[in-house]
Amino acid sequence: MLITELVASCGHRLTANDRRLIAVLQSQPADASFWVASDLTDPLGLHQSAATRLAQRLGFAGYPDLRDALRQDYMTGEGPAQRLRGRLDRHPDHDVIRGFVDDELDALTELTRHVTQAQLDEIAVKIIAAEQVYVFGQGNATVLVDLMSRRLHRFGIRVTTLVGSRRDVAERVSSLTSADLLLAFAFRRLPALLPPLLTIAAEADCCSVVITDTLLSMSPRPDILVAAPRGRGDEFLSLTVPMAIGNALVLTIARRQPDEANRSLDKLADLLDRLDA
Repeated sequence: MLITELVASCGHRLTANDRRLIAVLQSQPADASFWVASDLTDPLGLHQSAATRLAQRLGFAGYPDLRDALRQDYMTGEGPAQRLRGRLDRHPDHDVIRGFVDDELDALTELTRHVTQAQLDEIAVKIIAAEQVYVFGQGNATVLVDLMSRRLHRFGIRVTTLVGSRRDVAERVSSLTSADLLLAFAFRRLPALLPPLLTIAAEADCCSVVITDTLLSMSPRPDILVAAPRGRGDEFLSLTVPMAIGNALVLTIARRQPDEANRSLDKLADLLDRLDA
């Protein structure tokens, strides 16, 4: 565990309060790797600056850098099989559905601590104003790409999906301009294509939005970063939380332009009726 290694190398610099904070980090590695400074310090009756001083004594610029390092350390080396086993082992009574629902409800309950309606409103305004929305995702995130592209298209918003090979993505993104918007999904590890896509968007002065769980530090940084944990980082995780964010964003868009959304949905219903005839 990284925190234990850091203590071993920097222990001579640590104060009594530092060691209290470290004890908490070591006892709750999964949860603590997502905490803001106050989550760590408040239960101990310490000021948030105590977390900053601890991080600096351990060789980091500040607490966010320490937290990101702990998160990456906690997740490194845990393959899919280990993560799946970890979630199953936590519910040994074999009631998988109850355990799954309880875990997902816990993650959803925490969602509003990480994502605000103001963030969704900001993104919705930019999506509505965009000439075209480019939606990117790889791996499991392609499910969300398909979901968002379908829902946005139903509102009459022009959408281009950025999935497939590097050549596929390059061909589709070649027409990106400052009037467009890049919406990307990325979880657990940074997709290889995302940094160059963010660079391309920045060069085109195109707004970029990334919805993630743990990838709080990426370069270049998107214009808007929406990050919410999906559960325990060392276990099998579903797409329930980012899907909830996506659906809340769709509803926010509909609320901001109800006439246009209803018109587009009515047109779709009419076309479905005609095609069923």
